[in-house]
Amino acid sequence: MSAFRAALLTAAAISFLPVAAQADDVAQRPQMRVDYDQAAVVKLDRAAKTVVVGNPLIADALLVSDKTVYVQGRMFGNTNIIAIDSDGNEVLNTYVTVGAPLTQQVTLYRGPIGQQNMACAPHCERTVTQGDKQMQDMYQDADKKVEVSSKSAELAAQRR
Repeated sequence: MSAFRAALLTAAAISFLPVAAQADDVAQRPQMRVDYDQAAVVKLDRAAKTVVVGNPLIADALLVSDKTVYVQGRMFGNTNIIAIDSDGNEVLNTYVTVGAPLTQQVTLYRGPIGQQNMACAPHCERTVTQGDKQMQDMYQDADKKVEVSSKSAELAAQRR
């Protein structure tokens, strides 16, 4: 074997070491799953002062008391949540997977029309879920409703 090839194989082996160590780290950390558009409660062993979310587009975490965190699934994917006490020590460091509900949901794939999701408990009803073509329109409609409600509240407050 040439010296160049041996050096190349050694470099390749070394480059995989951090990945293996990272995989071991993932296996050691606690993991939780939250359904999309749902919330879960995490009870902490010790008091925490701050909660940090790796990717707030995927999940959100709210520290409601020093030992209770609410985690909300916002978008499909994986992230992590870290809770820190007043001395800067980790109280919690967990991976979070946000996914589709595991029960009572049906997804219809309709070619160019796109996917349509149904919540089925006990009867199937149309729901809009991440990935649906209508999702953006629904968000825009919801934003318009909030805007109208806010303006209405401002006008009512001015009349008082």
